[in-house]
Amino acid sequence: PTNGKIYTLNLSNKLTFQTTYTVTATGISDCVGNIGNSTFSFSLPEQGNVGDIVINEVLFNPFTGGSDFVEIYNNSTKYINLQNWELANFDNDSISNRKTITTDPYVLLPKQFLVLTKDAANIKQEYLNAKEDRMLQMSTLPTYNIDEGNVYLVNNLNQVVDNFSYNEKMHFALLNDVKGVSLERIDYNRLTSDNTNWHSAAEDVGFATPGYENSQYQKVEITDEISISPETFSPDNDGIDDVVNISYQFAEAGYVANIVIYDAKGRLIKNLLLNELLGTKGTFSWDGINENNEKAAIGIYIIYFEAFQLNGDTKKFKKTCVLGGHL
Repeated sequence: PTNGKIYTLNLSNKLTFQTTYTVTATGISDCVGNIGNSTFSFSLPEQGNVGDIVINEVLFNPFTGGSDFVEIYNNSTKYINLQNWELANFDNDSISNRKTITTDPYVLLPKQFLVLTKDAANIKQEYLNAKEDRMLQMSTLPTYNIDEGNVYLVNNLNQVVDNFSYNEKMHFALLNDVKGVSLERIDYNRLTSDNTNWHSAAEDVGFATPGYENSQYQKVEITDEISISPETFSPDNDGIDDVVNISYQFAEAGYVANIVIYDAKGRLIKNLLLNELLGTKGTFSWDGINENNEKAAIGIYIIYFEAFQLNGDTKKFKKTCVLGGHL
């Protein structure tokens, strides 16, 4: 009949979370008698909490006349409904300028990217590889200043799920102009608050990767107390080994660390980390920029990692890496 029908499926077992189900209807006839099949998939959505969805890429200084965007990533195995979630910034000592992402149901799948912007057409125009099917256009975004600011992601329970405090100085120091260049997260599992976990998007992808894997993404496998990867890196912002990752893994937390970079002659190049409290494991990245905000010369570098506890227990490591480049 023209008013359609509703069918209720009575299942022998309960549906479970983090599972994709497929429903297929066969032998369906349309109004003119054509017979066909119809298939669709669904999953049970779960509540998203801290650590489930992370801020993955931010464009806060777009091209003239262009639009900001915030890309988020589902770093969990949950299917998360973003209905009534919000983006916000920070003003007058509080989370402010809240903007609802969507008032309709919108389920973000596990390991899926989503670009939030007020002008999806502009993002596609400026970045030709942008994934239109991974964009959600909002009526407006919070104001994100071009020099520094905060991006807050707030869930439907009014909980801050992630918070990124950005600064224009976090961009690769050798870029002549950062207009239209996004900041990308290097690793989803590292802290958002770790400034070394962010890098300018690579030039060869057009300086942003809206809707797909970051050009600077590097997953680090920690195999020893101190691991260096890659052993040879080339900080030229081409998206290939632009940073060297210094990873640690200790049996207990509570160490305070210093990481200092020296050249082969023992001269100080970079104070990467000074008196920072560590967890049991983590990673810091060096982009090849020295204390004078210049690119370090091609050559061998010594990474001195010192970690100490209040009881006097001290760990000291010396590792080497090679800064390479085009001759």
